[in-house]
Amino acid sequence: MKSDDIIDEIINGIGKLPTLPGVAIKILETVQDQKSGLKELAEILSTDPPLSAEVLRMINSPYYGLNTRITSVQHAVKLLGATTVKNLALSFSVVKSFQTDNSDGFDYTQFWKDSLFSAVAMKSMAKNVSRQAVDDAFFLGLLHNIGILTLNQCMPDQFSLVLTEKRKNQSSYHDAEQQVLGFTHMDIGSLLVKKWGLPDTFYKPMRHHHLPAELKGASPEITQMARLLHLTSLLVDFVNLPDKAYQLGLIEHFAKEYGFEEHFQLEPLLEEVGELTEAVFPVFEIKIDSETRYIEMIETARKELIHLSADFLSRLIEQNKRIEILNERATHDGLTKLTNYQRFQEVLDEEMYRSKRYKFPLTLLMVDLDHFKKVNDTMGHLAGDYVLRETAELLKKSLRKSDVAARYGGEEFAVLLPETPKEGAFILAERLREKLAATCFNYGEHTIYVTMSIGIAAHSPKTDSSNADLIKKADTALYRAKEDGRNRCCLFSDC
Repeated sequence: MKSDDIIDEIINGIGKLPTLPGVAIKILETVQDQKSGLKELAEILSTDPPLSAEVLRMINSPYYGLNTRITSVQHAVKLLGATTVKNLALSFSVVKSFQTDNSDGFDYTQFWKDSLFSAVAMKSMAKNVSRQAVDDAFFLGLLHNIGILTLNQCMPDQFSLVLTEKRKNQSSYHDAEQQVLGFTHMDIGSLLVKKWGLPDTFYKPMRHHHLPAELKGASPEITQMARLLHLTSLLVDFVNLPDKAYQLGLIEHFAKEYGFEEHFQLEPLLEEVGELTEAVFPVFEIKIDSETRYIEMIETARKELIHLSADFLSRLIEQNKRIEILNERATHDGLTKLTNYQRFQEVLDEEMYRSKRYKFPLTLLMVDLDHFKKVNDTMGHLAGDYVLRETAELLKKSLRKSDVAARYGGEEFAVLLPETPKEGAFILAERLREKLAATCFNYGEHTIYVTMSIGIAAHSPKTDSSNADLIKKADTALYRAKEDGRNRCCLFSDC
């Protein structure tokens, strides 16, 4: 995933972003203001009669199953609480903020069906797993894929390539997005709702809802919500994808891994979700597919799953993990754990393409350790390997997540800096050079100091230069830095 600052730049540069209506913004501000109470929230909702009518229609639907008919927003707020009413109002506001007529080729109808299914499923699961998450679960389930709509509406040409990639390789949205764009709807959606003013209990689970294992150092509440969102996504896949036995196996595997197994009975859950979506869809003016029979799906999948034993499924998941490890070994240098030469060339292809298409700057650093042969000759190759590993670690800690550091060969490294002009790259290069020069490597009884020379070359999106052109320019700048005395940085334009 790209870092927030890069995603922020992308968001600010991809056109008009969807914004929440004024009343929705006021609702958020009111709920966040500790001095405001239920009365203030009800007053704000009352200023928007159509929104108030939709909220009341939802509250009086079979979804809530209330015995008493609610006739005013004030009554609704008193009965259900500020958080529930706020989230319902925001749900309607978000749906109304996006196009829904399918005229641009994107299937909005299916998207909102999946989103409302997710909203209902999230709340039903949260009810059994975490009572404190129930109030926010519906809105979070509805909202978690909002990045897909944002990309489709703000980057239609680029997103059409994502859809093509998705169909061609039968991959997920986030895999296709990562391949084509270099970031995903999780990145965009989470930062968008953060800009809207929603708390970290929303945007952090959204950022990791397909990959909750990557959520590090988060609170138990946020981790739990990310895991529930992941299971919700798998439920949607179960309903939509043909290989239902495998999808069912995945759901049960991760429910057990997350510790939800005793609270997670799929048959009653899907039966409840089916009944509740029938109540919710008409409120949001979405047609119900009467042919959908969730229980029949489960029965068929269970019969097929008999042939996929639990042991086999576990082996299959472990095999996928091993494949990931093998892919890691195939794309990374064994000594330094940096990207290897071959994978670096592939990444350079991708970033050159993005630079040309999206008009982003792109800068390459070619880095060489000065007089490194002396380290190997005087202290041995193990000492040299130690220095290479520690230098690689220094690079990794000094770069953004979006930057790519590679071992180019021997004691030479390459650093690719997407969306970075040459001026910013030079500042970074100087910082790297100074940091290494000030670092003391202690290897056994030896104290080792090394320096680096760096050549810097920038690709201009306005030119039609090739990968080889960019590498040659950076190499030329590196050669000049060596000629001028080493332990220095040189821009190609200065050569």
